[in-house]
Amino acid sequence: MSEEKLDPRIIRTKEAIQTVFKQMVCELPYEKITVKAITEAARINRNTFYLHYNCVDDVLAEIQAKHSSEYSAIVSGIDQLKETGKLVRAFFEYMEAQDDFFKRITCDSRFDYIRERMQNRVTKQAAESRPLKGLDQSVRNILLTFNNCVVLLYRQWVADGRKIPMEEMIELATTLLEKGMKGYTKCRK
Repeated sequence: MSEEKLDPRIIRTKEAIQTVFKQMVCELPYEKITVKAITEAARINRNTFYLHYNCVDDVLAEIQAKHSSEYSAIVSGIDQLKETGKLVRAFFEYMEAQDDFFKRITCDSRFDYIRERMQNRVTKQAAESRPLKGLDQSVRNILLTFNNCVVLLYRQWVADGRKIPMEEMIELATTLLEKGMKGYTKCRK
């Protein structure tokens, strides 16, 4: 397995498959993406595809794992109970640095089932973090679900055409998550 990661041919082949897959996700309904279509567009044969993946879903799963790991590494040092602003900023900055594929997966409701798998992976890792680990499982679940509200706020911001400057949006999202609607009202006075 470690040899596979170092072999430039394998890296190039997987990158080609993933690039084509990402383009297709942005252009087609997910159900229309086939191994045949990927291999033709990537200019590889089906056997080469099957050396690396069993099916189209495996390509998606590998991409999801990569993004989930990257994001989890970014937020791993943030105390989820005390540093809401840092979490919100990390999420918005991470999202804005991603390609169209990732933004589409996050913001297009037709991909909710895909986004939810990624979100569940990150949430599971967050549940094991030091500040949450000692809490009752039910309380931990509620806190993690509440933290996921930042995804909904981001999606709405994107749907509205990013009319609020990002810094203001981060501040607004942080205020809402930390203090609720009442806290926002107090800030406006």
